[in-house]
Amino acid sequence: MDLHWGWLIVIYLFLGGLGAGAYLTSFSANKGWLGNSPALQRVGYFISAPIVALGTALLVFDLGQGLRKPWLLIGLLRNINSVMTWGVYILASFIVVGLVVAYFTLKKKQAPNILVHIGALLALGTCAYTGLLLAVVKNIPFWNNYLMPVLFVFSALSTGLSITVLVSHLIDKKLHTDELAVTKLHFGLIGGEVVVLAIFLATVLSSSKGQVVVASANELISGSLAIPFWGLLIGLGLMIPIVVFILSLRKLALTTKVSVSNGMDSVSVLKKETGLTKLLLLADVLVIVGGFPLRYVIIYAAMPIWNGLLS
Repeated sequence: MDLHWGWLIVIYLFLGGLGAGAYLTSFSANKGWLGNSPALQRVGYFISAPIVALGTALLVFDLGQGLRKPWLLIGLLRNINSVMTWGVYILASFIVVGLVVAYFTLKKKQAPNILVHIGALLALGTCAYTGLLLAVVKNIPFWNNYLMPVLFVFSALSTGLSITVLVSHLIDKKLHTDELAVTKLHFGLIGGEVVVLAIFLATVLSSSKGQVVVASANELISGSLAIPFWGLLIGLGLMIPIVVFILSLRKLALTTKVSVSNGMDSVSVLKKETGLTKLLLLADVLVIVGGFPLRYVIIYAAMPIWNGLLS
């Protein structure tokens, strides 16, 4: 199979979701949806736009002609019926808004509320677009599935949360994170991703779209992509973090209950759980590690309907 979309697209899809998810993490922390987590209120705004901008630059490289004949990219903006055109507007707008919000945050000023909310909508649009870009390709039925954007949104939110937690541990380490609330959310996101992925695979394996869809799915399950699929994505990226989050939720809930019943400050008690914190940070690393092979196997498993198989 002659792949038209390769490594640069894989990296672009990964970075687009990662950056957008980071913005939404800080947005959620500022709204109080992640409990009392001031450590997460700034970092996502700082890193989101640069990450998405880097991914967008790689997309331009992949287009090839975008470097040699940049006017062709301008022509792309006129085709309002193209999903690629929608993406250009969404990505460009998000990068601009994200940078402005980051500037206000860096200056320790409150960004205009309307601007922050627009950024959140554009971030969600970016998460969904990375999957929608594949879902609309009709001549590759493996991608042409309504669950593709949903799967990529779950992955983007999860990896974005992880990168924000990791970076905040470096630059805002002295600030508090509500480990219990964050771990509950992350368990829900990873669990949702597993469910959507399972439904997606069941859908394509029983697909009425022909042999080529089943052949693509088999590449993941037992073919040339089985190792990155089962080892990196399922094993390291999903199953191990789920186990860590389950064990951590029990420990965090018990620690919080004991501290409250004894009239102690739960924040101070949780800070002493350094081993638990390190375990959760390791899970965050694995979540990010698993986010990349998800895009890789989806891209490289795809077979077009003219690949010598009956459609």
